[in-house]
Amino acid sequence: MPEYALTVLWIALLALVLSIPAFVALRTSRLGTGDYPAVKKPEIDHDLANRAAESLSQAIGFETVSGQEPSEWSEWIRLREFLKTRYPLFHERLSRELVAGYSLLFRWQSDSPPVSESAESPGLPLLFCAHMDVVPASGEWTYPPFSGEIADGYVWGRGALDCKNVMICLMEAVERLIDQGFRPKRDIYFAFGHDEETGGAEGAGSMAKLFLQRGIRFAMVLDEGGALSRGMIPVGRPVAEVCVAEKGMVNYRISVHGTGGHASTPPRHTALGRLSEAVARVEFRRRKARLVPVVLDGLKALAPAAPYKARMRLANLWLFKRSLLKELSKEPKSNAMIRTTVAPTMSHSGTAPNVLPGNAEAVLNTRILHGEDENAVLSYLRELTSDLGAQVELVMRGKPSEISDYRGESFSALSESVHSVFGGCPVAPSLFTGGTDARYYEPFCSCVFRFMPFILTPDDHKSIHGANERVMVDALGAAAEFYRDIIKRLN
Repeated sequence: MPEYALTVLWIALLALVLSIPAFVALRTSRLGTGDYPAVKKPEIDHDLANRAAESLSQAIGFETVSGQEPSEWSEWIRLREFLKTRYPLFHERLSRELVAGYSLLFRWQSDSPPVSESAESPGLPLLFCAHMDVVPASGEWTYPPFSGEIADGYVWGRGALDCKNVMICLMEAVERLIDQGFRPKRDIYFAFGHDEETGGAEGAGSMAKLFLQRGIRFAMVLDEGGALSRGMIPVGRPVAEVCVAEKGMVNYRISVHGTGGHASTPPRHTALGRLSEAVARVEFRRRKARLVPVVLDGLKALAPAAPYKARMRLANLWLFKRSLLKELSKEPKSNAMIRTTVAPTMSHSGTAPNVLPGNAEAVLNTRILHGEDENAVLSYLRELTSDLGAQVELVMRGKPSEISDYRGESFSALSESVHSVFGGCPVAPSLFTGGTDARYYEPFCSCVFRFMPFILTPDDHKSIHGANERVMVDALGAAAEFYRDIIKRLN
C-alpha cells in the first residue's frame, strides 16, 4: 500500500477515535440533563397517620399466619370483625362478600349505570388488592412480632409492610372519602386475600373465578409490589418503582443417592458431599444476565435524575452494556432484575450424626426472567450437576406474568398521584421479583400494577419476611393520602 494511503488511513482512524467521545456525549444528552424537580416531603395529615398507625397496630395483633390448620383460622374471623367495627362507614357504604370462607371482597358501587364496553372504557371498575395473611415470625425482635408496638416513629410487627399496611391505608382512605361525601363515578372493588403467602389459590384464585363468572373487567388493578425506595441506579432520591410484571416462580428438587453405612468408614464422596457441590455450582455459575425491555425502559425513565456516568452507560449500550450489567449484578435487588435466579432454600439428609445418609436433597427456588421457561432452566441444572449423579426434577411451576401497559392513561394517572403526594420522585416501570395475588387478575385487565406508596429504607426492605418488620407512622399517612388521590383522580 502506498505511503500516502497509509497516512490517510491513520488519519481516518484517529478522527474516528477522537469522534467517539463527542458521539457518546451527544447520545447521553438525549436522555436529559440530570435536572429533576425537587423531592418534597409529603404533607402529612398527622391525625390520619396516627389513626392508621393505631388501626395497623391492632390488625397486627391478629396472628393470621399462613399455613395454619383449619382449627386455627379463628384469627381471620377476629380480624374481619375488628375491621367491621373500626371502619363503620366503609362497611355501611360498600357491600361485603366472603370468598372461600376467609377472603374479603368489597364493592363500592357507583351512582352511574354499569358499562359493558371495551377494556379501555373510562367507566370500567378499579380493583385494589391486599392480603391479610402473614409469614411466620422467627429470629430476635426488638418488640414481640404480634404486639403491634408503636415506638420510635414506627409500627412494629409481622405484617407491617407485607401487607396489612396496604389494607389499612386503603380502608382509611375510603373511610375518609365517604365521610367527606365523595361518591365514585365507577365501581371500585377491594380484594383482600387470606392465603397469598401460600400461593393465593383459594383466596385470589376464587375471587378471580367470581370476576370471570360475572363478566367483570377492570380499568386498573393495583396490588402490593414495588415501593418508593432507592432505584436500580443511583439517583440520589427515592424512586417510585411501579412493577408492571412479575417473574415466574419454579421450584426444583435436586437429589443425590449414595451408600449408607457407618460414618467411621465413609466413601470418598458421600451423598451429602455431592449434593453440597451441586448446590455450590448452582450458586457460583449464575444464569446469563440480560436486559429485558421493561427493565431497560425503567432504567431510562430514571436516567434524567441519575449521575452523568449512569446516563452515559444507558445512552450508549453499544459500548457500555457489559459494564452496566456488571454494575447491576453487584446488588441482590438489581441483580434479580437482569437474570433468572436460583436460590437453594431447603435441604434434608441424614438421621443421626454417625450414620451416612443414603439420600440427600435440596429445594431450589427459581425466579424465571421473561424470555426463559422452566424447561430451559431444568436442562441447565441437569447439565450442570449430572456428573455428580444428581437428579433434578420440577416440583412446582409458575410462569412469568404478562407485562402490563405502562404507556397508557392508568400508568400516567398513577404517576401523577405519586408526584402529587411525594413531589419530584421519578416513576419507573419495573419488574417484581416476588409473587403477588395480582397475577390471578391479569385475565381481566391490561393494566395490572404492583406498587405500595411507602418510602422504604434498605433496612425496611430487609425486614420484609425478616425480623423487626416495621413501617413509619408518617408513611402510613402519606400512603392513605396517595390512595385518596388515585381514587379521586380516576373518578
